[in-house]
Amino acid sequence: MVEKNSQVRSNTFICSRNTLDGVYPPMILALQSVRKGANTAIFFTFNGLDVVKKGGIEKVKYYPPGFLGAIPGVPTLATKMMLKMAEEKAQVPVPKDLLEMCYLEGVKLWACKMTMDMMGLTEDDLIEGVKVTDAPGYLDMAFNAHINMFM
Repeated sequence: MVEKNSQVRSNTFICSRNTLDGVYPPMILALQSVRKGANTAIFFTFNGLDVVKKGGIEKVKYYPPGFLGAIPGVPTLATKMMLKMAEEKAQVPVPKDLLEMCYLEGVKLWACKMTMDMMGLTEDDLIEGVKVTDAPGYLDMAFNAHINMFM
């Protein structure tokens, strides 16, 4: 664990949702954090855990706020539109590619043990590179981090 006062920064991000607006912020910030030389981790909990389940990242959708998000077919259309805008206007890759970039560039990916237990999941249900920790384990990271963000 990195000491807070050391020269190497440490940052953690919590992803608690499996929606497009729930996964882009922690992954984008984590990727930029690790690129700036910080030890960086994303902790996936509750619905965010779906992101690191096998096949889960492909199911991430954008649900427009209000009643539009509840209309059948609208989230699928809105997701395609948002992904296209993210890629074309902001040069942000699709979530699957962004998650792979995070992993390959050194972002530590952590799954919440309590959520896994609640959902009856095992480590075999997770994608490669994801480790499991409990709340005290996350807090060990957070106590030594310079930045902690819940998204």
